[in-house]
Amino acid sequence: MVGRIIDMNNTEVFVSFENGVTIDVNKFNLPSNAKIGDTVRIDPGTPRISNSKLVDFF
Repeated sequence: MVGRIIDMNNTEVFVSFENGVTIDVNKFNLPSNAKIGDTVRIDPGTPRISNSKLVDFF
């Protein structure tokens, strides 16, 4: 799937697709020179970082 980088930090890259879906992927799964606004191809099998569940470590 082809998407556009809309935001990034030290470990995550947020990619938006034409169908309105936004995902976050590990920054190290993309080229080192990727920057906000670039178009990237994401393989649907690429491991993703998910913040959808709260984990209680205590």
